[in-house]
Amino acid sequence: MNTPLHREAANELHTMLSPELRLKIARYEQTETVPKGTKLLEHDVHPKRLAILNSGRVEVRLADMRKSASIDDVPTGKVFGMRALVSGELPQIDVICMETCQVTFLSSDAFLRLLKANPEVYFVVAKVLAADLQIANRILRKCSRRSNTRLPSQAG
Repeated sequence: MNTPLHREAANELHTMLSPELRLKIARYEQTETVPKGTKLLEHDVHPKRLAILNSGRVEVRLADMRKSASIDDVPTGKVFGMRALVSGELPQIDVICMETCQVTFLSSDAFLRLLKANPEVYFVVAKVLAADLQIANRILRKCSRRSNTRLPSQAG
């Protein structure tokens, strides 16, 4: 069975919620097909909405002044922007569509209202943030491997 409620349960936001709460959240969501190059999340820009990747491929980039690192094996169902909405901090990553993607958006206002009215959503927040730490760890490992594979400078 592949009803909208079952499809929704496949994403990080819905996976641990009751069917009733998933239906409540679904009323505030909008699903769009977005073109390649669309930024779902931009570093140093506070997001106005959560983005949930339903299909397609995105790249997550962590950039600083010295180097850039990224991964592009992000699973569908991934939620972007939650840490920034919950903590009020600016995102430190860019999330860019590498092809046409189907994305579900949930406005920050609607999400924060649902969070305040339904404390059980905090468990989902914790799970999403834990998954975000895994992504950050993969990016840092990839960046570290790349730094270690560079040839050392020859002393002259």
